[in-house]
Amino acid sequence: MANPWPSDANDLSALVQQFLVFHGARHVRPVTEDNWKLVPVLLQVPDGRPIPPGVWLVTPWDAPSPSSFEVWLQRQADLAELPNVVVLTSDFPLDAPQWLATAARQHGVELAMCSAQPPQVLGTAVADAVAVLLEPAIRSEIDVVNPLEHLAALGDPRDPAVFVERLRRTARGLPVTKTLIGLNVLIYGAMLLASGHYSGRRGNELSLVDVVIGGFPLAQLADWGGNAPNLATGPNTAWRLLTAAFLHGNLLHIGMNLLVLRQIGDTAERLFGSLSYTFIYLLAALGGSIASLGWHGLTAPGAVSVGASGAVFGIMGATLGFALARRDAVPRHIYQQLVRSGLFFTIVNVGLGLSMAVVDNACHLGGLAVGLLTGAALSRELPPAPQPPLPTRLAILGASLTVLGVLYRWVLGMLPV
Repeated sequence: MANPWPSDANDLSALVQQFLVFHGARHVRPVTEDNWKLVPVLLQVPDGRPIPPGVWLVTPWDAPSPSSFEVWLQRQADLAELPNVVVLTSDFPLDAPQWLATAARQHGVELAMCSAQPPQVLGTAVADAVAVLLEPAIRSEIDVVNPLEHLAALGDPRDPAVFVERLRRTARGLPVTKTLIGLNVLIYGAMLLASGHYSGRRGNELSLVDVVIGGFPLAQLADWGGNAPNLATGPNTAWRLLTAAFLHGNLLHIGMNLLVLRQIGDTAERLFGSLSYTFIYLLAALGGSIASLGWHGLTAPGAVSVGASGAVFGIMGATLGFALARRDAVPRHIYQQLVRSGLFFTIVNVGLGLSMAVVDNACHLGGLAVGLLTGAALSRELPPAPQPPLPTRLAILGASLTVLGVLYRWVLGMLPV
């Protein structure tokens, strides 16, 4: 069944835009889901098409009088910004259509006037090209949809507008990033509720404010799954490598980690897709914990390491790995931006870690290395391009876990018994 003729000016504007995109036009300025049907938009129609080439302005039009169109044309002429073609879309027939067409001709502009009720297209010579939209078969052929879908689907991903549009359409809602943030907050809240028991065991009762600011007792961090060399030599303790990444010492610790995760996770989850992003996060958490375990085994066997920073560094490393692996398939300035931000983040945070004894730089660098490698391995062209098959991604996950398992056994062999 053919798509019905639009019932209002905004949907008519959408139909005309779709018609132009169908014939190879591109939006001159970025448009969004929120405004593409509601505001004037400019599209560039290339040569060699069945419709006149040049810059087309498409806009819903509900002017109080025909003279306002003449005023607008004169203003655009004064600014040297007249388009080649103007398409006015309206709920009802426009007043004095012949007068409007004459005013357009005087300024060297082609004009098409589309009304929703009744279905009608009038204007200068270009109106005949637009009038084919009155044919149900034509509307069915072009699939009256959001032209942004076609921008994302048909464009070259090296075009910044296409890349950004594809990126915006993937991982909508960022379910994994939000789930990880929520899980960390939930665990932190549960630890706060249980903190009184641990502070009482030490003989000096700590208030909730003391715990929030000063941090949890080491005994609580250890019992809840903290990562420490003197806890890793017992049987069945590998689970600490992962649980430690969901524990935090105090409010500042969790606040900083989750703030950075929210900022970089937005881009990373869209770059990799939710499933691969989950793999990278968990693998980086394990890699950071293994590196921390090895370093503290040599320097401070009693230290308890906790925090999501290894995984967060891994996510940043993954975006850098994506950029390096896909250098020839992403816009140049986006590649440069990803590389610069990754290097800046790493240098600044490692520098801060070297100046502060409580910062676990080994965990950061371990997570960063794992993220860099897995990010390169799991990089992809953004949808709707064909995606790496699930078996391939699972194979990368399995190989990564195997390597981390070997490293973990090696680190255990270094720890004092």
